[in-house]
Amino acid sequence: MQSVPSQAIRPLSLNASLSSSRLPFFSFSLPIFHKFKINPSIYNKSQKVPLFLTLRCCSSGSVTAKPSSELRRNRDVQEPDEKVVALRRLFSKPGIGIDAYIIPSQDAHQSEFIAECYMRRAYISGFTGSAGTAVVTKDKAALWTDGRYFLQAEKQLSSSWILMRAGSLGVPTTSEWLNDVLSPGGRVGIYPFLFSHDAAKELKEAISKKNLELVFLYDLNLVDEIWKESRPKPPNNPIRVHDMKYAGLDVASKLSSFRAELVGTGASAIVISMLDEVAWLLNLRGSDVPHSPVMYAYLIVEVDGAKLFVDNSKVTKEVMDHLKNASVELRPYDSTLSEIKRLAAQGAQLWLDTSSVNAAIVETYKSALDKYCSNHGSKGKIKNKRYDESNGLSEGPSGVYM
Repeated sequence: MQSVPSQAIRPLSLNASLSSSRLPFFSFSLPIFHKFKINPSIYNKSQKVPLFLTLRCCSSGSVTAKPSSELRRNRDVQEPDEKVVALRRLFSKPGIGIDAYIIPSQDAHQSEFIAECYMRRAYISGFTGSAGTAVVTKDKAALWTDGRYFLQAEKQLSSSWILMRAGSLGVPTTSEWLNDVLSPGGRVGIYPFLFSHDAAKELKEAISKKNLELVFLYDLNLVDEIWKESRPKPPNNPIRVHDMKYAGLDVASKLSSFRAELVGTGASAIVISMLDEVAWLLNLRGSDVPHSPVMYAYLIVEVDGAKLFVDNSKVTKEVMDHLKNASVELRPYDSTLSEIKRLAAQGAQLWLDTSSVNAAIVETYKSALDKYCSNHGSKGKIKNKRYDESNGLSEGPSGVYM
């Protein structure tokens, strides 16, 4: 190997005043090499040597960052995941009969950041990032997440799981993977409250290419079945009124403008499921989701009234008076589907934003409306958008109303 002249090495170090005033925790010594040639033979491209980055910390020793290959090395031997095994046992239960189950990150309101009791994907997989989808079949388990969480997922997933780096070259989507690993005629189960209608429809169409069936399990969330008593309780923190000096517009005025839009579409009512939209429209704030001023609730606004579906234990007297002044009625949170059925039984035309309203609500309404139309000898009309005939452009929220 060619020797390096000593004068070619100039150590670069921080002076005492700079290191003590600006960088009190770390000391650096970076040699700068120049004016010499390096023998190429000392670098063997065929050798794969893990790269370790070490910082000398004055207060607590060395901190070492390991590459992802090192994180995976200790998980080559698969160990059975008790939660996944328990989940698979439910696949063959009467009334279920599925070959795969999809667990998304969202709650029933399509929120990315959710209350702990709804973190089903985190519970079943061990991966705690805010975005991701878990899919469990009878012999495989895979998790999809985006580039923000690749390293975190590698560290948190057990050897029973396959990490799918969404968006990376050659990585299949969930539907493509299911089409590949399941036999034709297989049944894929979902809890329809956790999928928007559009997402469920897209999934159904994608897996039908392999003759797979999408199964809605309305009455049972399989993860909740194995979570049982250890599952955190739903949040019940009190709701508060958002002061007018911050809101800027009272609830009655907002609802009046909203109803004018309803009349213009020909709809009888609209279902609002996004938590921030409910909070804004009613000038209410909550703390059900960490770092978000929202509460778990649905809102149905009709031409002549409005109903808020929320856990009554969160409603203070101040909030109750606030809603009463705006002619908003209170209903139990879990009675939303019953109200949807009641409206459909009257032939009500609902405005539903299918990109955000969950599949359980939309399919419940469509099924109940079909029954109404059958009894009255008519057919329900489905519109995907409201159009301005003068220019052919859509206006207002996209959705279906019948």
